[in-house]
Amino acid sequence: MSRPTLGAAALRDQLNRAALLLSLDSEGSKIEFMLPTLASAGPARAAHNWDVQAYCPEELDAIARKAVERVAAEWDLDPHAREDEGPVELDH
Repeated sequence: MSRPTLGAAALRDQLNRAALLLSLDSEGSKIEFMLPTLASAGPARAAHNWDVQAYCPEELDAIARKAVERVAAEWDLDPHAREDEGPVELDH
């Protein structure tokens, strides 16, 4: 089953939104997500096709991880997306 895709900047926006929704008092704004990159294929590959790094205070680590889980459940990374395009449905 295919998931819709987003470009890296739009995917990062989704991560930022998810972190804010999961946090109290806008503390999720202290989490800084980098642009997601394509994940390397390997035996322990996740269900989504991207990896992301984030900088955040240690006490917000759980929120950052939960934001990644939520966004990864909905979106894959389109490495060829132009940032002015919306979501793309893949056909398989």
